[in-house]
Amino acid sequence: MQLSDKIDITPFARILPFFAAGILAFRYVTAPDWLIVAAAVIGYAVAWRQRKGSCRWWTVAVALFFSGILVTAVSARKEAMPRGERLAMVLEVGQNPVSNGRWRQTVARVGAYRPLDSAGSGWRGVDEKVELRVDTAERIAVGEQLYVVGYLNPVDTAGSRYGTLMRSRGIGARVYVRGDQVISRLPGNGRRATRYAAALQRWAVERIHRLHVGEREQELLSALIAGDKRNLDRRLKADYSKTGVAHILAVSGLHMGFVLVIANLLFGWTVLLRYGHVAKNVLVISALWFYAVMAGLSPSAVRAALMLSAAQLALACSVPGNGYNVVLGAATLMLAANPFYLYDLSFQLSFMAVLSILFFYPRLYRRKLCRNRIADAVCSSVLLGAAAQIGTLPLVAWNFGNVPIISLIINPLVILTAFLSVFTGILWVLFAFPGLSAVFSAVAGALLQAQNGIVTWAAGTPVASVSGVRFDGYGAAAAYVVLAALAVGLKWREDSRKEYFGGVAR
Repeated sequence: MQLSDKIDITPFARILPFFAAGILAFRYVTAPDWLIVAAAVIGYAVAWRQRKGSCRWWTVAVALFFSGILVTAVSARKEAMPRGERLAMVLEVGQNPVSNGRWRQTVARVGAYRPLDSAGSGWRGVDEKVELRVDTAERIAVGEQLYVVGYLNPVDTAGSRYGTLMRSRGIGARVYVRGDQVISRLPGNGRRATRYAAALQRWAVERIHRLHVGEREQELLSALIAGDKRNLDRRLKADYSKTGVAHILAVSGLHMGFVLVIANLLFGWTVLLRYGHVAKNVLVISALWFYAVMAGLSPSAVRAALMLSAAQLALACSVPGNGYNVVLGAATLMLAANPFYLYDLSFQLSFMAVLSILFFYPRLYRRKLCRNRIADAVCSSVLLGAAAQIGTLPLVAWNFGNVPIISLIINPLVILTAFLSVFTGILWVLFAFPGLSAVFSAVAGALLQAQNGIVTWAAGTPVASVSGVRFDGYGAAAAYVVLAALAVGLKWREDSRKEYFGGVAR
């Protein structure tokens, strides 16, 4: 397929860049909202009138640009609670708390507040996400509502990278709460989706803890299956990070891909029934979202479930395989819901890895030299990791100053053990019969010990990673311009060769 034809069937390749440019331009725009709305409406109106003309896409591009600015303005200009003022607040715990020194750290949403130092001030409704730090003497749970007294402190006042990251996740303030600041607890009154996800996550973790495996392996399986990393060994996490395989520890696209493969295998027999294809796809998509809920509905899990659900639907509807449009469409929808995801590193890494795999993996795979089926599987895993690393290398170098080298070698083994561990863990969580405990414990324990052993060994090698890499934002942008030019050049060369050999054949 020619490059121009590929772009024609990938409309989001033209939609997303202009929409994202509007999000980036928001910080430099001082025009009133009504003027931005007018510009967007005029752009869409002109595009509609010129829908058969040659300039229609330029007018749509202008409208999308102003739409990006407008969506960001709406998200950024929500009524903010006062900082540095003593407040009474009703907040809901949104994530499992993690111990950090004398505090339990989590994320919460404030639903209502009342200034205590202002006479005659009543309760005001609000919806603001904050970083909550509660004294370790207090026990808190996801979905629980707390009536507390305290202050909102800015997360960042110096424009640091950490502050930008927190704002990209919708967090602009931090609340410290000691035991005497908790006025009352309101269990069970939080958002239903959050409470149900937390309950399902606790149920999965409780079942995993029934397995007779080592403590490190037990906590690793809880992270792989339920996204619960609260008790994961810090030294082990550091080893995973150093070797470039820390993505295994967070429920994301890789884990959702495992579930997609497993679900398609388990429900493949349904195609033999009447309307079996419909039933199969409904069951597969339901399995994806069940897993996302079991993982606590974390942003990375929801993002991956959305993307893979779209891919499964495209497959079900016999849509020609255009993975680029699925990925870019999912990105556009998520940015429309929360434009500040554009500044979220996990969002950036996730989509750059998938796009890089879609383009570079098929081209690397054609040049493989493996003929044996087992060697082919290992070779394919290495190439898959290499393709993902091509797209994420500039981001990793810019954000961490660290380039993992050994991940190219250990990625296939770690992905294989993780896949088998997730498969074993999900079967155990769903069918935790006491008589099967010994079998599941032996299999899961062996797989997880092997995985941890590989990572620990790799972290101790002198070539685990290259540290101290100097790379700024402009350098990362320049690197992606070079990558884009390389991709276009490769595609153009492929098209030219096809035309040449096609002409010779005729």
